[in-house]
Amino acid sequence: MQTRISCRCLHLFLFVLVGSTFLFSQNQPPASDPQAIALASQSIVALTRGTAISGVRLAANITWIAGPEPEEGTGVLLAKGTSESRIDLTLNSGGNRTEIRSSSNGAAGKWINPDGKSGKYSFHNCLTDAVWFFPALSSLAKVFDRRFVFSYIGEETWNELPAKHLRVYQAQKGFKDVPRLSTMDFYLDPASSLPLGVTFKTHPDDNMDAELSTEIRFGDYRLVHGVEVPFHIQRFENGGLLMDVTVTGASFNTGLPDDIFDTH
Repeated sequence: MQTRISCRCLHLFLFVLVGSTFLFSQNQPPASDPQAIALASQSIVALTRGTAISGVRLAANITWIAGPEPEEGTGVLLAKGTSESRIDLTLNSGGNRTEIRSSSNGAAGKWINPDGKSGKYSFHNCLTDAVWFFPALSSLAKVFDRRFVFSYIGEETWNELPAKHLRVYQAQKGFKDVPRLSTMDFYLDPASSLPLGVTFKTHPDDNMDAELSTEIRFGDYRLVHGVEVPFHIQRFENGGLLMDVTVTGASFNTGLPDDIFDTH
């Protein structure tokens, strides 16, 4: 009788152990590609030269091409860590534009138009990098965060330049669309490891299944206080140039206050 009970207990234990292992593995994000992790780490080292960056402020001359005629002006691009960003544009036509992104307490975003009207970005448009304009604070820096999955796509030609293609996305338990909505594709210079650009998808606020292509191009890297800064940044939407940024100054770790990134 004792032998039968022991066997039953053993079978029950093995059943629970196997089932628990299966459920544990099912709840874990996919493993990152070690080659992709190595390339992303090399890129961050190339960008920062080992400097710890907690925030950045870029001053810039801006060309804004959302309307029928290009608008000239100036801009300030701010970032705190990898999760908070703010862009303030002052255009010569008299219009000001602001974009705020934050993922410190859940993905969120806010815009303010020249007429003073404001609105919220939809959640599904806030899962890509908040700091899309400064690659040192992009998801390339998330190699130690298990929620981010890295894969190496391979060597290819991007915008007529040789590049190493990395893909990064978030894997969050219970949100099946997050990997697709958060995917960032980085293109690294094979020689310097500096990012040439990044592509991702945006979506209409009322339709997360419709995809619009966004492309950021980085160029004219210059060393500022030991950090590689792209002094030329371009943002394309569906193949058309939306914003052309020429950086005029960069500063780091100046202690930006949290309230300027408020999305409420």
